[in-house]
Amino acid sequence: MLSLTLAGCAGASAATQPVVPGPAPAATAAVGSNEPVELGLVPGETMAFEVHLGGVLAGTAQLAVGEVGTVANHRAIIVKSHAETAGAVALLKQISDDTTTVIDADTGRPLTLDSTASSGGTTTTAHADFTANAAIVKFAKSDEPKPHLYRVNFGGQPAYDAHAAMAQLRGWHGTPGAKRSVYVVGGKRLWRVDVSLVGIESIGSAMGNRRTVHLEGAAFRARPNLTLESPTATRTFSVWLTDDADRVPIKLVAKTELGEVAMDLTEYNRP
Repeated sequence: MLSLTLAGCAGASAATQPVVPGPAPAATAAVGSNEPVELGLVPGETMAFEVHLGGVLAGTAQLAVGEVGTVANHRAIIVKSHAETAGAVALLKQISDDTTTVIDADTGRPLTLDSTASSGGTTTTAHADFTANAAIVKFAKSDEPKPHLYRVNFGGQPAYDAHAAMAQLRGWHGTPGAKRSVYVVGGKRLWRVDVSLVGIESIGSAMGNRRTVHLEGAAFRARPNLTLESPTATRTFSVWLTDDADRVPIKLVAKTELGEVAMDLTEYNRP
């Protein structure tokens, strides 16, 4: 669900739309490109969310951040998330997803990603290795004889998975009206996520009324040369982060073909 909200990754295996020229990000700068950016993760923090579809409970999600350590000669931090259907939706279909990302603590860029998704009687596993220019992704389905190998190119531009992209947004401290672009690898696709900082708002939550930073964004399918397949966004979304040092995502709302999906923070803990 985090991928869905940030980059429309739930549609990553859909057929490619007809290729038409798309605008370059003229008024935006890629997060992490030429400026230092905070990591946007608090070692040891945990979060829990409820997911609603059209106002009806559809699932739950949890996220946990490890401590900074050493992985393959990199200072790294591990982020894990789990999501599953709940409520009436779970009675119709049992779906779960577990994802682990190893993130370079110095650059904020992902090093590896592993996920296991179960839907009905089918289990899909994926492993991705991120290089400077591409993500090498291996998919395997339990009902298929052979795994699939994909290469998602992004030409040296910093690119992230959903966990690392969330961290980038949490670590961005802009002013109202400021804009940023983040490139996200989701499934077989590269996405450009354009985000603008709307302003400071107070909203209610399970943590009480909180002062938040309101971000609005749009996700576009991108080609390896970073141009867009279409000038029309595939997903639009809004995010509210606490206006404090932790920048905790309190609420995320995305417009999808299934309706409005909302993730609401129900619990947050940090050391």
